[in-house]
Amino acid sequence: MNIYRDLLPFKSVLITCLLGFLVFTTNHAVGAKNQQANNSINSGYSALKLFLQDEQHLTTIRRAKTLITFRGISDKSKKLIDEIADSSETALEELEKLAAAKPVIVFKKFSDESIGKATFDSLRLATAKEFLFETEDFEKNLLISQSQILRVISHLSKELEEKETNTKRKAWLHELSKRYEKYYQQVFALISITSKGNA
Repeated sequence: MNIYRDLLPFKSVLITCLLGFLVFTTNHAVGAKNQQANNSINSGYSALKLFLQDEQHLTTIRRAKTLITFRGISDKSKKLIDEIADSSETALEELEKLAAAKPVIVFKKFSDESIGKATFDSLRLATAKEFLFETEDFEKNLLISQSQILRVISHLSKELEEKETNTKRKAWLHELSKRYEKYYQQVFALISITSKGNA
């Protein structure tokens, strides 16, 4: 349990912001009752797309940090982080293709003036700065941030799968949920190893 004690505030903020953002995007759709389901699904897919876009840049963040500090992360973490980044890039391409199938997914552009979007963007910027400028525990912090977002992607995919009527997208979401849950389990195992190594 001591793995998380010193990083509890970081975790709490991340979880609260991510889940708050998801709640915001879903509740934003409570307009006309006949469009509520479609708007809710479109908002969910829009959030999923946003999360995957962030995840595809993990390798870039890792490499930038290596250039700044002249120190890399462990080979196991490097391999997993790069795999998640590549998988996210592929998932984005697949999502774009699947979005055209009926019923068509209309990705929402979240207003920069909304509190949910502003909070999410602020969190993303703060996390990026921490990753690039903090010299200690980069690997552990990167893995802990992944343990949160991977679980969000997995559960969001599962929720969308339950509401999806298109069979191809339903199958794709099922596989995506399983894949990101597996990544979560792998990251969680690496956090334990990293923490024990630093103890």
